[in-house]
Amino acid sequence: MIFVAEWSCQPCYIVSNEQSLKQRPVWEADMKQMMLRLNVFKAEVFDAGFTRTLSYAPYSAASVGECYYAADLIRKGGETFGAWVTSWKETAMRTEELAVGFEKEGSLAAAGRAYLRAWNYYRAAEFAVVPQGSQEQAGLYRDSIRCLDKGFEYGPCCSEKIVIPYESTTLPGYFFKASARDSQPRATIVLNGGGDGAGEEMYFLAGAPQALEYGFNVLVFHGPGQRGALHQESKLFFRPDWEKVLGPVLDYCQTRPDVDMARLGVYGVSLGGFLVPRAAAFDRRIKAVAVNAILPNYFKHWLDEATEQGPGVFSGFVASRLDALSEDAWNKLVDPVAKKRDDARFVFSLMDWTNGTHSFGEFMKKIQDRWDIMPLAGQITAPFLSLQSEGEGANASRAAQTFYQALTCEKEHIVFKAENGADQHCTMNNIQFAADVIYPWFQRTLAR
Repeated sequence: MIFVAEWSCQPCYIVSNEQSLKQRPVWEADMKQMMLRLNVFKAEVFDAGFTRTLSYAPYSAASVGECYYAADLIRKGGETFGAWVTSWKETAMRTEELAVGFEKEGSLAAAGRAYLRAWNYYRAAEFAVVPQGSQEQAGLYRDSIRCLDKGFEYGPCCSEKIVIPYESTTLPGYFFKASARDSQPRATIVLNGGGDGAGEEMYFLAGAPQALEYGFNVLVFHGPGQRGALHQESKLFFRPDWEKVLGPVLDYCQTRPDVDMARLGVYGVSLGGFLVPRAAAFDRRIKAVAVNAILPNYFKHWLDEATEQGPGVFSGFVASRLDALSEDAWNKLVDPVAKKRDDARFVFSLMDWTNGTHSFGEFMKKIQDRWDIMPLAGQITAPFLSLQSEGEGANASRAAQTFYQALTCEKEHIVFKAENGADQHCTMNNIQFAADVIYPWFQRTLAR
């Protein structure tokens, strides 16, 4: 049977898909164009980054006081991207000094927690370096990994750095065992990140500590276009045929005696909402799929972003003809926006770095024809869990609805609500709640 589920502070409401569409128009709810904000900063991009950093506190990777102290430094620095990088780097260095002090005292558990926080603050600094791909950014990334590895070493989880063969090179990652006491085959969840994150960040963003508590092994990795892969090899750009990326990851899983390939799930977030369904359409080794949130057409996603974020630029006749614009025409439209808005320059730089392009127009033309999984929806056979936060926006919700309805496999849909503090992109503001929904679903699905 096909199910649609909607979560709120009341008990979960689950009905058949057909009944739900008649009685409870989940997909047609009044979706907000913006997330609920803390309003710590004037710019939404900084509020989002602040929430992202603070949200890892339940896993010992952030302190409320340290984060607000960094925020105060950023405000005093004029709330620029430069101030963001400098302030988080300063906070990271100070926190790493605490970790080293605990380590020297022999307080290794305390050192581990401080190292995890230092990782997160270095990550926050590295994230906002503009332009991306610089030596400054690479140095901050190395600092973050140095601290993360120490944090895992002194922490409670059983972690292992791994190297995944991929074409003529390798992809970096980590493997976390549910139990260090044995190597018996266990259900395993592969976590697939999005367009702006790091593979190891998925340990926190996807609530992997809770996955381990539910008895799963967990694998995180960097695919082409993701930060760790690019810092390792600068030409490893994103590609739409993700089955050729996730395939080698699953090949690696098959080499491990502690992975039960009959109980293997994949969870994708953000751009992973395109990448994971794409791979699942081709690779039957994937036994269950969870996505937060579905992104069926990357080019159309950017068209929606353009019209939502720049209505004064992309309006009327221009908006109706965006798909016909040339590279030069795109650049003429967005260049004035980039000159006025630091956040736009940041996003355009990120897209160029991760996709191997030199302008936003080139990026748009590169993704226009090949980044579409709508024709593949019927090829997915694994049970599918669709997750959507109500702050994602109306356009994103409609696009996800279209793909979800095209799925012919067993499926469920869950909307995370603002009233549960879970309305932000990829449920960033309530990761623990999301994890307590996702991993029990994997348990039920992979136990069959």
